[in-house]
Amino acid sequence: MRLHRTCNQRSAKSRKQLNVISHQTIKGMRNLLEKYYNINFYCSYKLQFFIFRRMLNLFYWLSFSKWKNGYINRCISTNKRHEAAGMDKGVDVYISSMASNTPYIISIWAFCLVCLACFKIFRISLLSILGNGVYFLLLIPIGICGYYVNEIFLFKGDKYRKYFAEFDKKKRYLLYYGIYVVSLIIRLATFYLLLACA
Repeated sequence: MRLHRTCNQRSAKSRKQLNVISHQTIKGMRNLLEKYYNINFYCSYKLQFFIFRRMLNLFYWLSFSKWKNGYINRCISTNKRHEAAGMDKGVDVYISSMASNTPYIISIWAFCLVCLACFKIFRISLLSILGNGVYFLLLIPIGICGYYVNEIFLFKGDKYRKYFAEFDKKKRYLLYYGIYVVSLIIRLATFYLLLACA
């Protein structure tokens, strides 16, 4: 009887330890996925900010020189005010909304991986699915899933601001942009393979 009780206690203890380990593993994977989404969002935001607010912005380049023309000076100051008005605690709202497409594309990419695996396993043609109109029905859950993924990993409690501050503080840009570029290449390769299955 005592031996049986000891065995039950040991099995209960081992089950509890297994639950703790599995919970920690899931939490660790979730944190890793959250960081991955935020690195991609950060790099996309920084690149688009540099392109649209710096490289392609004529008034940004004009602001480096001192102008005696009052009209040009007014245009430069108006541009600076517009840029400041578009900022929300250091984050440009317009660029942020464009950069948020990257996490959506990652969600679509994950769905494409599942589709690619299904096509290979069940030997289904992509054109047969597109011909039946099933694809358009799948767009609704993909959109909902993408929205909730963005909400959980990026925008809930402004998590992306915390990550932006962390990334700017650590300044490990080679790592961040390396992850971004490799992720982009893998996504493009997946989309190409998916189209090749058609």
